[in-house]
Amino acid sequence: MKRLLLLALLVPALALAIGDIKWFDLNHWKAPFTNDGRWGIINNAAAGTWPQPLSNYYVFGAGIWVGAVMDSVSPETLTTVLYNPNSGGTEGYPTLCQNWRGGNGDSLDRIYVYPGDWPPPLSRFPMAPQDPRSDRDMWCCFCDSNPAVHTSPGRPIGIDVYLTAFGFDDSLAEDFFFLKYELRNCSGDSIHDACFGPVLDADIGDATDDMVGLILDHTYVVGQETIRVQNTGFAYDYNNYEASGSTWESGTPGAVAVMQLESPESLGLTAFKIFTLNVEPTNDSAQYLTLAGYNYQTGAYEPYDSLDATPGDKRMLLATGPFDIAPDSVLTFSYAVIGSPFGDSGQVPSERDTSELALRCKWASEYYNQVTAVSERTPNAERRAPNSGPTIVRGVLNLQSATYNLQSEIALLDISGRKVLGLKPGANDINALSPGVYFVRETQLQTQTQAVRKVVVTR
Repeated sequence: MKRLLLLALLVPALALAIGDIKWFDLNHWKAPFTNDGRWGIINNAAAGTWPQPLSNYYVFGAGIWVGAVMDSVSPETLTTVLYNPNSGGTEGYPTLCQNWRGGNGDSLDRIYVYPGDWPPPLSRFPMAPQDPRSDRDMWCCFCDSNPAVHTSPGRPIGIDVYLTAFGFDDSLAEDFFFLKYELRNCSGDSIHDACFGPVLDADIGDATDDMVGLILDHTYVVGQETIRVQNTGFAYDYNNYEASGSTWESGTPGAVAVMQLESPESLGLTAFKIFTLNVEPTNDSAQYLTLAGYNYQTGAYEPYDSLDATPGDKRMLLATGPFDIAPDSVLTFSYAVIGSPFGDSGQVPSERDTSELALRCKWASEYYNQVTAVSERTPNAERRAPNSGPTIVRGVLNLQSATYNLQSEIALLDISGRKVLGLKPGANDINALSPGVYFVRETQLQTQTQAVRKVVVTR
């Protein structure tokens, strides 16, 4: 069995505030999220499964690490661990710093889900999104202000984290979902030389035979396409075989990947570190060194652990930094979590075909770009149609006359938000367009209000 230390940290974390767990359950992914910073783990056991409806376990637990240098007079390195793969615990607390300091945890400190109890109330969370950006949005916030949950001699940095998980109910998007982290400095002082990164503890069925790989920057040729993949770590099974049991239902194992999509100042992936069950940084200074790309045991600067030769119980950290955070400022970090086929049963790692993973990385990038380029550029009057789902089209895009107001302008936008085609009610020839994700945008000329609907063009 996978070894875990006792979760002594969990009890005080949830005793004084409202702890909440909600499931992200969409297309091929199912995983629990907790509003103390962790996801994938529940009841001290693996719970992140792919591809649904199979109950094949890929994620034992995951969360983020934040490291910083505090106090310019007498510098001190601190690290807040929002998922500790050695214990399964967290140094997070399920409310904002200001609420913890005021001692007023509330039942509103929970995970909000669209569709459901969306949106989060602005009266308590003025920073919370109000419009859904996908077919399944989840939002929560947490902080590191409770000293009781920090591993001694560590202490809080003074940060809030706002997390949005979201995904699309599309055929091209069935194997990935997104995590957007917004990091706020609530310490009252500048935070220097900060580093940030998610940790993923991947148990693909049996925990003892996993491997980890890195795609820092590589170009793949898949059919007629040239695909560039960057800033992606992934875990896979050593012999690509798992016997049926409590953590594996059936089928050939695949890979689970984390791809960095957004970082401050476009830093990209500045460190990728591999842990094992017995070799793992367990205190603030060692954890900070690891985030900064150092071998915490030797002090040598070794930012990319790109070679993995021996199977084991593996964990991976994808870090970016260093950067400074001014008081009360917010920085954004975004990732895609991707499940993918990865070779045939019994196939040795060196012979695995990475094209399936490369394709899913490409699709995830396109979907993320469509969200950031279109929905975040549009005026407040524009609303994405809820629960509309995508339209899959080949050659001709049909717009029913009754659906579209004749006093409207209709346009087709690409994933960058650029208009590529004017549309009209009825049949529209789109044979000249490249396959991919697009938006149909209708602007009512009198009111200038807009509605957006997603379409996927295929061949």
